[in-house]
Amino acid sequence: MAMQKIDRMEQLLHKREPVDRNDIAASLILEKIDADLFRSVNLWKPAPMARAVFGGQIIGQAMVAAHRTIDRQELAVHSMHAYFLLPGDPKLPAIYHVERIRDGKSFATRSVLVKQNARPIFSAQFSFHKGEYSPADVADPMPACPTPEESVPRIEYLRTLLQKAKPQLKPAFQASIDAFEKLPSPLELRYCDPEDSLLLSPLRREGKSGPVMLWFRSRMKLIDRPWAHDCVSAYASDHGLASAAARPMGSPYHQYSMVASLDHSMWFHSSFRADDWLLYVNSCSRFVSGRAMTNGRIYNRKGKLVVSVAQELIMRVKLPPGEIPDASSASRVKAKL
Repeated sequence: MAMQKIDRMEQLLHKREPVDRNDIAASLILEKIDADLFRSVNLWKPAPMARAVFGGQIIGQAMVAAHRTIDRQELAVHSMHAYFLLPGDPKLPAIYHVERIRDGKSFATRSVLVKQNARPIFSAQFSFHKGEYSPADVADPMPACPTPEESVPRIEYLRTLLQKAKPQLKPAFQASIDAFEKLPSPLELRYCDPEDSLLLSPLRREGKSGPVMLWFRSRMKLIDRPWAHDCVSAYASDHGLASAAARPMGSPYHQYSMVASLDHSMWFHSSFRADDWLLYVNSCSRFVSGRAMTNGRIYNRKGKLVVSVAQELIMRVKLPPGEIPDASSASRVKAKL
């Protein structure tokens, strides 16, 4: 039954083990408080300067909640469509209410509404499919890129830059290193171009063309059930998309007054393991009126496209004094104040 497939997450809840942020189960675990009603156990921000809970954690937990109402093992999530309504507060528990929209022979649909202080912060719909015969297997090919073994972990890259940095820049590099060490991630991330790991930090300056590509995997071994790997990829899918929007401009993070996800969609094409390396290819197809339309493709190591992602973000830029944005032309004009 559905309750029997929680395994590691249920064990963590019942044993009340110390929270280990390197364990993805600690990020996704939910406590059942009533029929189709769940409560978060752990919530955290992705960085000390972040204004809210990491969006990927809310997505992943919502998917866990939806899965816990699916009793048929042959059904697997194939799509989700979500809206971020308000920033999540890591100091408050999030309540996940699942509505069973439909249970058919081939498909099932779940709606998940997430609240804090009785206010909706996130809503999503998940569709599950039992899988069927397909006359063809067509997919976009994986782009050429360095392997995960050839890619450098972000913190190692920062340490290299710290050694080479000018004295006036050393504090900024050290602050970034300290932040990563204080807030470990349950995912191991390696950017194919290590400079892309700095796109949303005060250290990035020059713009580049092309997608942002990064390898990721769970630090911990996962259970041998596809739903767990789907939830981990949902957690990871909020990484890299804002960086893809910022890449052409190269603007450092401190020039943005706000960077936040607006909506998020995922399509799951085939099974994969999220505790093995997955390549996440992120690009931005349009950036206008402060909104960035981004797209992501997740490949396994064999080059098979396993997940597709789309997200729109709001990215507000701090304007110099005396300038106001002209929304109609998406340009800036001088204003006498």
